[in-house]
Amino acid sequence: MIGCSSFTLETEDKNHFLSRTMDFSLYTDSGVVIIPRNYDMEIRNDKVQKTKLAFLGMAAYELKTPIFYDGLNESGVAGATLYYPGFATYTNNPSKEAINPLHVVSYVLANANSVDEVIELINGMDILNEANPILNVVPPLHYIFSDKTGRKIIVEPDSDGIKIYEDNVGVLTNSPSYAWHEQNLRNYISVNPRQNTPIQTAEKTFSAFGQGSGTFGLPGDYTPPARFVRTAYMKFYAEQPKDELDGVTQIFHMLAPVEVPRGAVVHQNGHFDYSMYMASMCMTSMNYYFTEYNNRRIKKISLEHADKEKTTITVYPLTMKQDIDVLN
Repeated sequence: MIGCSSFTLETEDKNHFLSRTMDFSLYTDSGVVIIPRNYDMEIRNDKVQKTKLAFLGMAAYELKTPIFYDGLNESGVAGATLYYPGFATYTNNPSKEAINPLHVVSYVLANANSVDEVIELINGMDILNEANPILNVVPPLHYIFSDKTGRKIIVEPDSDGIKIYEDNVGVLTNSPSYAWHEQNLRNYISVNPRQNTPIQTAEKTFSAFGQGSGTFGLPGDYTPPARFVRTAYMKFYAEQPKDELDGVTQIFHMLAPVEVPRGAVVHQNGHFDYSMYMASMCMTSMNYYFTEYNNRRIKKISLEHADKEKTTITVYPLTMKQDIDVLN
């Protein structure tokens, strides 16, 4: 896994989105999963807790308790988990409510009605050094959360405790810390969408070869710092969408510059890290939009229309099949 890229966005009519790519090298049985209220979910390997709120999101559903990569609840709180290698530090001796790192997002979505309540939950937990039953490893993770007011925070479990940052940029990728990435943007303040002015010397005028000269210096690689900068650039300068539908259209274009094609990044073990799916969650309407690597058609699942009192989960598996509209 190389990680993922995520950002928040507000439309002109005050719809709020949290969107992300999911970059991974191993395929698991995944899909959009709807969790009803009062459903028994693991918060760690030896403890189950009933959900207070219904929520949905993309998850691995091989286990009784799905492992959520991201999600959105009925109160308009959204969250996502992203890789944080080399920095994530968990506890072996919890003194608070102990949560498996892979269940932090689902635990928050099952209980929080706002970012304020997310912070209360985070301050009341220890993230446990506990292996993932599927991969049999403890994945290094950090998290982004937002709510329908547009407020967003970053949660990072570091060696000196869990850090909570107000996300002033509205972007998260991977290591190093959010604070480092925010400071790194200062290296790119000259990057902009406008064209450079031609330079006149005594004998000749030098002008740019074409459009886009203001973006010279924008990093194009797939490292987390480069993806953070590119995503921040898109968020700062892409045209603000008018409404939810316009927002969905714009968001998937904004995710494209950090999408990883198969073969572009190769893991040490020879596996390809690639963007298995891209998702966008509207916290205002409670709609979950996504595309798959093998199918660029945008799909939508509505939490508002879901049966929140069911006694079982609902699963919409990823198909990983192409869907081409043949016109002749």
